[in-house]
Amino acid sequence: MFAVHWRGFLCVIVPVLAIVVLLPFPAQPYQWTAYCLIIMAIFWVSECIPLPVTSFIPVIVFPLSGVSSTADVCKAYVNDSVFMFLGSLILAYSVEQSGLHKRLAYCAIQAIGYSHVKLLTAMCIVTTFVSMWITNTAATTMMVPINFAVLKVFEEQKLLKIYDTNKDGEKIASDITTCYFCTATYSATIGGIGTLVGTATNLVFKGLFITRFPDAPELLSFPKFSAFGVPYMIILDFFMLLYMLIVYVGVLRPRSETAKKSKISPEGIAAAKKTVKSDYAKLGKVSFWEFMVIVLFGGAMVAFFCRSPQIFEGWGDIINNYFELKDEKFVRDSALAALVAFMMFLFPSNLIFFKNCRAKYHEDFPKTRVPSVLNWKSLMAELPYSFTFLLGGGFALSDAARKTGLNEKIGEFLQVLKGLPNIIVLLILIIFVVLITNIASNVAVCNVLTPISMQLAKEIGQNPLWYVIASGFASSYCFMFPVGTPGNLVVQSAAKIPTQKMIKAGIGPTVSTIIITWLAVYFYAPIIWPSLHSMPEWA
Repeated sequence: MFAVHWRGFLCVIVPVLAIVVLLPFPAQPYQWTAYCLIIMAIFWVSECIPLPVTSFIPVIVFPLSGVSSTADVCKAYVNDSVFMFLGSLILAYSVEQSGLHKRLAYCAIQAIGYSHVKLLTAMCIVTTFVSMWITNTAATTMMVPINFAVLKVFEEQKLLKIYDTNKDGEKIASDITTCYFCTATYSATIGGIGTLVGTATNLVFKGLFITRFPDAPELLSFPKFSAFGVPYMIILDFFMLLYMLIVYVGVLRPRSETAKKSKISPEGIAAAKKTVKSDYAKLGKVSFWEFMVIVLFGGAMVAFFCRSPQIFEGWGDIINNYFELKDEKFVRDSALAALVAFMMFLFPSNLIFFKNCRAKYHEDFPKTRVPSVLNWKSLMAELPYSFTFLLGGGFALSDAARKTGLNEKIGEFLQVLKGLPNIIVLLILIIFVVLITNIASNVAVCNVLTPISMQLAKEIGQNPLWYVIASGFASSYCFMFPVGTPGNLVVQSAAKIPTQKMIKAGIGPTVSTIIITWLAVYFYAPIIWPSLHSMPEWA
């Protein structure tokens, strides 16, 4: 019975057992906030009810317990970060609707080559780049049919097997199939950290930081974020790909059995080249639709960087100066995201309208209206807008923890780390977050652990931004288990990858990611944010 109904049991047992936090009665506001935090953390990690539904708990608990008014709680669910998240999803979906991402993938494969090393390298580069701008799940999903097309050609040449058979007679992914599909989802995960809009966790930890420290200057701007994220992302990608090539292709092990099996004959390369060329030809020439996406999407990315880059006067600075505004954060990236999204629904995806100017007979006039660059109905069917509630729930919880003094209470328990060197505390934090995010949703982990990391920084006398960067980036890295990120679930279901094989593929990237993140956060982050070594006034 428990095996079937464990989710229902958790939904009942957890709120009852958590009442201990409210003792002695009457409970103080910080106790009610802690009660809400415990329930939400367990519900988010276990996913006993849908993640967005768990995010409604603050709207229920805080007004009824006197922690915060309904109006104040609901403000957390519609703010700058939430609009930025929605805007980034809409912009990303324009790439998917037009098919531009597939063209990029095929171009890269044709340019780099057709051996396993070259194909995996091409796939890694494309998926990482695409994932910088669209969701990790979409970037991973893009590579699924392309991987199958390439592997099927090699299987027809009897160079590999896509599936093996286990003891129960079921088809499971072979090692080389596991390598291709895991490389795709790992590249997408890593690519998400390159830009502020690359993955939801980036906007979550930025939003939590702004909520916790509203007087702080704009430290996590688009240019600064990418100045840190892109070089760091490239190093992570290199070591992840190197591990996959060594283990599954036999790179640096030329005499191994794996290296011998992974060699591709000239006939196999020719067949793969023919298939990719044929699939690319089916896409046809670059359409006006794709051209409009390139212009609007590319223009948005450039404009994000140029809003207030701090190395020259950006368009946001010009607006501030023109209206003599004292608030440097008066115009934010969400305004631009909303503008470009609006333009995508306004501008046409083809030039059929001009047939009206060339028609000689009534029958030559177009009979249908011109579709816009983005289709609203398709967007509404695919847009994961429920994640906005997940962001809002985290922001509401963080705001209540700050106002009620829960952060200070949590800080008292973190005093034990005060005697350790900063470099060791950062390592412990990164390891803890990476291990937890492998068994729970990345966004949920970021929502729970980022506020705690900020309080930890204050307790030990360090800049909170330093610890936000450490926990925020670390919460994106789920490589070993399928449950941590939808991309892993996509490849596991599509290629029938057993969890044991995913753990084997993910353990190397997990270890290398922890080490590189630790070194990057401690040594490279202070170069981008020179104030990290001091405790600023806003903190």
